[in-house]
Parts: sequence; structure tokens; C-alpha cells
Amino acid sequence: MRVALTKGTLLVPPTYFALAHAAAMPDLSWQAFTLAARVRDPRIVVPIREASPGALSSSRAIRLFSQARGLGAMRRAITRWEPEVIHQHQATWSLPAVGAARDTGAPLVVTVHGADAYGRLGRGPGAAWNDLNRRAAFGGAHRLLAVSRYLADVALASGAQRRRLRVHYQGVDTAWWHPGAGASGQGAGGAPGVPIVLFVGALSHLKGVDDLVEASVRLHGTHPHSLVLVGEGPLYSTLVSRAPAHVRVTGQLGREEVRDWMRRSHVLVLPTKPTRGRAEAAGLVLLEAQACGVPALAYATGGTPEMIAPGASVLTPGRTSAHLARTLGEALTWGDAERAERGLACRRWVEENRSLATSVDQLRAVYREVSR
Repeated sequence: MRVALTKGTLLVPPTYFALAHAAAMPDLSWQAFTLAARVRDPRIVVPIREASPGALSSSRAIRLFSQARGLGAMRRAITRWEPEVIHQHQATWSLPAVGAARDTGAPLVVTVHGADAYGRLGRGPGAAWNDLNRRAAFGGAHRLLAVSRYLADVALASGAQRRRLRVHYQGVDTAWWHPGAGASGQGAGGAPGVPIVLFVGALSHLKGVDDLVEASVRLHGTHPHSLVLVGEGPLYSTLVSRAPAHVRVTGQLGREEVRDWMRRSHVLVLPTKPTRGRAEAAGLVLLEAQACGVPALAYATGGTPEMIAPGASVLTPGRTSAHLARTLGEALTWGDAERAERGLACRRWVEENRSLATSVDQLRAVYREVSR
């Protein structure tokens, strides 16, 4: 089977999700199509065809011109390849895939990942463009996949047809994300026995990193720990310049380095907050950490409760820094035995419920179903 993977732009890291299933199904023939790609991981072997590399230009004028020019070129490239299935990731920038599906008669599968599932958000030409793409994707998809039950409900409220919609958890590769025998228990500065609290994601108000830093500062005097913030974003410069001594801001890291930090950590925290009418769709990093045997703490936002191992990882009772400090403080009192037991339970839950292997089996079934 020839499967065309399509996405507006492709950045790896961090968007491994767009290629993870292809790597796990080498028996199928894959080709990725995008306006522009920036792939910095040499292990990516799926062929990628760029229609207009300038779509990632730092110049707004060049970027907009390249995006407009690239839409038709991307559609034609997909059509010439003659795929048997077209799989679009994110409804945003879906018009080339929708058009190619019409040109070729190939069934179209669309996975919505977050903001692309919502009805029109905001005003202006950007919001109108996103809405146009969403409506085209929802109308043209033979099967619409949502990465959580929460997001499926959002898609239904935004006009998706129930008979075409399925929940498809992305899953994580538990053969790669697994507990290691590294330097567990060392703090960010190398201090032995100081537990590490880890955050991985965009350093933004949406992801709640400001709540986490506030909670960490409040706790540090009574519950010594190191806070490690992995990622970049609008709060990066502020955090680097103002972070107290026990907080380390690493910037963007590769997957191996992220996994190393996870293996060393006591707990991973993801305090994502609803912002401007939208919420966290899933939170794949929660699954990655738990697959590494690391319990997670999270705000009950959007689809995050669906990514939490019941009884092992923890949802805060509210979405404030005070609630987070209370829950994190309790986690920092876990002894070695309780922490190990929770970690094992987290790993087992991901293996049984949110593994990439399970997700791949489900996606194969979707491809067979739409190809009949």
C-alpha cells in the first residue's frame, strides 16, 4: 500500500508524531509531502518532498508568497505519486491533501491534533484561513481521527460527522521510551539525592510553566529539589535571566537527551491551562515519561486526563500554582518504594493502553477500512 503523509510544514524535532507510524510500518510504501521541512534527526528515513521551502522563511513576505505558491505544487506532487491512501496530519493547511484526494480518488484520512479541531478561533485573515482548511478537511475526509476523546468532542461541536470520526491515541514507542539505569536521583547541578522535577514542552503561559516555577519556588525551602525546564518558547529569555539557583533551563534538546532527563527524574509535570477557548489535546510527553517509569503530575485540562495512569500518576485538584504546589509537595514526599511502585504501574499502563504498537494496529485497520 502506498501512503502519502501530508502536513503543512514538518519540523523534526519536535513533531515526531507525523512520522512515527510510518517508521513502525516499514512494509508499507511511504512518502511525506509538505510545503517545507526542517529535519534535524538523521534517523528519519521516510522520503520527504518539499513543495516550497521558503514557507519556513524568517521573512514574512517570503513566507506568505512561498505558502501561496506551494499549495498547488504540493497538490500536484501528491497526485503524481498516485497514493492509495492520503493521511493528512492537522486540518490546518489541508487543502493540498483534500485536492489530491479528489484528483486521485484515494481515500483521505485526517488526524486532528489540537487547535485545528476547533471552530473559528479569533478574527482576521489567519483565523478565516484556518477555518476554511478545517471545513475542507472535515468535509473531505473519509475518516477523521482525533488524538483524544476530548478532541473528538471538540471536532463534533465544530461540525465533524460522527460516523466518520474515531478516537486514535497516537501512542509512544515503549521499546525506545523505557526506564534506564542512569543517574537517577541527581539534581540539576549534580547534587546526589536531590529529586529532579522535570518539565518538557513549550516555555509558555499556555503550558503553565510560570505556575510550575512559582510552585517550585514556594516548595524549595521545605522540599529541596531541582527543577529542569526543557524547551523553548516566549518565556525562555525571562526564565533564563530570572531563574533561581535550583532551576535549570536547558533549551531545546534532542530525543536522547530528553529521555536521559526523564530517566533521572522523580516526576514530570505538565500544568497546561485552557487559553483563549482551547485546551491541551493530549500531551504526548506524559506518555513518554510514564513509559520511562516516571510518574506524571498534570492539570486536568482537555485530553490530559486520558494520558494519566490511574492511581499512579496524579491530576491536581485545581489549575492554580497553589494546587500544583500542594500536589507536587506530596509527590516529593514519596519514598523510594512508593516512587518505584508508581513508576512500574505507569510503565505497565502505557504498554497496555497507549503504546505505539497498539496505535499502529488501529491505524492499519483504518487504512484497510477506507481502502475497501
